[in-house]
Amino acid sequence: MGTRWMSDKLALVMLTVPAVCLLAAGVVWAQNTWVDEIANSLTFYKANYPTSNWDPYQQKLTTVREALGRSDQRTVKVEMGKWFKMLRNRAYGIHDVAADELFNFALMVTPIDEYGISVPPLPTAVP
Repeated sequence: MGTRWMSDKLALVMLTVPAVCLLAAGVVWAQNTWVDEIANSLTFYKANYPTSNWDPYQQKLTTVREALGRSDQRTVKVEMGKWFKMLRNRAYGIHDVAADELFNFALMVTPIDEYGISVPPLPTAVP
């Protein structure tokens, strides 16, 4: 085995390792994208409805983001279920329109089926 063979092996390793790292980073980035999109929307509503208490919602999303980072699907499922329930119930005095818009946006971007997230139904009107 000559020097040429060693340099070819080294070149192959130098090309393969960064490619694998980029692929792994891409998977993590793709998993975090949806929760980041929801967090960005939440920031918008927080700025436009400053009298509402959005902090508990941000805290839940932080918990979800951290759970995604550790591939903790159970925590993602449970915490996003709670997050949707908070929105549906207008917990912490958030504005009705903002709650509905954020709820609908989150439904579009959250991989509900992938994580088995429970989404509360619309409240039924009482005649």
